[in-house]
Amino acid sequence: MTQHEINLAENHLRNKKYLKNLRNFVADHFRFVRLDPEDQALILKQIQHMTDLNDVYEARMRRLNIPV
Repeated sequence: MTQHEINLAENHLRNKKYLKNLRNFVADHFRFVRLDPEDQALILKQIQHMTDLNDVYEARMRRLNIPV
């Protein structure tokens, strides 16, 4: 793999792990509801954007025949 492909795969993995952690945090209702409603909304917005980014990474990786 080229350095570009390695970077793409690493960025995808890093984003995927962070996204999983955010989703786990939101799923912990007891902790999540203690946040200010504006912070809750921002975290949910962040999850949506990171999900979209994950989809882009995976599409790019498939085009380069990198296992997803």
